[in-house]
Amino acid sequence: MNNDQIFKEGARASDEDLAGRVSTAGADALLAEIILLEHIPARRLMPSPGRALLGLAAAAVLAGAIVVGPSLFRTSEQVYASQAVTIDRVGDEYVFYFTEGEPERAELEDAFRKIGLDNLTVKLIPVSPHDVGNHLGVKKTDPDARAKLTDTCPERIANCVAAFSITADIEGPAEVTLTRPANPGEKYGNPADASSPGEALAGVKLQGRSVAEVARVVREHDLKVAYSLGWPHRNGDNKVVRFEYDVPASRIDPSWMVTSAETYNDGVIVLHVTPGPAATPPPGF
Repeated sequence: MNNDQIFKEGARASDEDLAGRVSTAGADALLAEIILLEHIPARRLMPSPGRALLGLAAAAVLAGAIVVGPSLFRTSEQVYASQAVTIDRVGDEYVFYFTEGEPERAELEDAFRKIGLDNLTVKLIPVSPHDVGNHLGVKKTDPDARAKLTDTCPERIANCVAAFSITADIEGPAEVTLTRPANPGEKYGNPADASSPGEALAGVKLQGRSVAEVARVVREHDLKVAYSLGWPHRNGDNKVVRFEYDVPASRIDPSWMVTSAETYNDGVIVLHVTPGPAATPPPGF
């Protein structure tokens, strides 16, 4: 059999067969445990996974590896679309692409019901405008269900701000946590970088400065200061840090360095501080 015949026999996948395939990352949650709460690059559009997989398959055929199993190519079908969300059925999962930064909870739950996920509810958390679409969580009671986060959207899904997949036959209730822009003066559900555009200390360099310097800047903006200390892990790995929160100012050396500053939009700036080398951690740290 020549190469032309091999290619005709093996390359049976088209762009339409592969559209909607996503690349996912994350881990399953156990009973009533929020499993996914991580940053996702907002509006990050990746090259078409379908075309990438087709190229991979063609390369394998030409190399003589002509067995292309169903685990590589899962058929995808769009089953619902609205201004707020597009839903695909990919194998034994539903994949949700959220395309609106400020969705209505009722609209999303109605979309879930229309594809048979009657027990899937939505919780919206107020966040900084810069964090909309950057946090997503799933709390479920079905230990066998899979729920995974992805930062990849197909090219056909415009303005995609977040995406995740969940087992189509999930049993029992599950709650999806999404984000929405906080109202003026409303406390954020997740902290934001205090120096980000639009935040209380926008454009001010805080990282790497002393506690004394940063605290002075914060108070000049009529804001309050709170402290946390980042203690290295007991095994000596300085890359692993355990945070001690609500540390009184009396325990903070003004010469220690600020690693970051966060805001919850409540008039308080939380300074994350690295203790000096002579500092002694409290019990448990």
